[in-house]
Amino acid sequence: MTTRIAILGGPRCGKTTLMQHLYVEMKILGINVGCAAEYSTDYLREKGMIETIAEQYGIYLGQAKLEEELEEYEYAITDYATFVPYIYARFMLGDKKRTVKEMEILKDLYGLAIRDIAKYDYIFYVGREFGYEKDGVRWQDEEMAKKVDEAIKNFLDNESVPYIELTGCTKDRAKNILNIIGMDSTANREIASE
Repeated sequence: MTTRIAILGGPRCGKTTLMQHLYVEMKILGINVGCAAEYSTDYLREKGMIETIAEQYGIYLGQAKLEEELEEYEYAITDYATFVPYIYARFMLGDKKRTVKEMEILKDLYGLAIRDIAKYDYIFYVGREFGYEKDGVRWQDEEMAKKVDEAIKNFLDNESVPYIELTGCTKDRAKNILNIIGMDSTANREIASE
């Protein structure tokens, strides 16, 4: 059975860097681990800005496929989660009047989100500690990125999703995750070197 770890937060808050660091640390410990990067980043590079919530449905399907491919591993890490497209879809619509089609898509995404939450054994939220730099892919500025952070955190809180908020540098965040999932990296390295 795969233990699934999701690292969440808004754009450019350090999720991918943390996932990569954690992946390397776990590999060094000899753990059978795989990772799936955020599908929407590649989508944005290839197809440009997401303009409709229907595209969020496609992002859900792409992310789900990436994560399904990790079933062969003992641990699977992602810097996203299949329930995040619902959060972005709601965020995109904001307070504007919604069409019947948009409401149906939103309901579908919500149902999938609620169903999928349980598949993650650990959910970590990465707060925005280091500011925001444009990367040429994402459309948000820093103010908008902070609103996305807030939307993600509000969803987790409103749906009573258990999560752990991480702070500190990437190395400290990775160490905290390893300790929380029961892998003291220092002790395991000493055992491995004997």
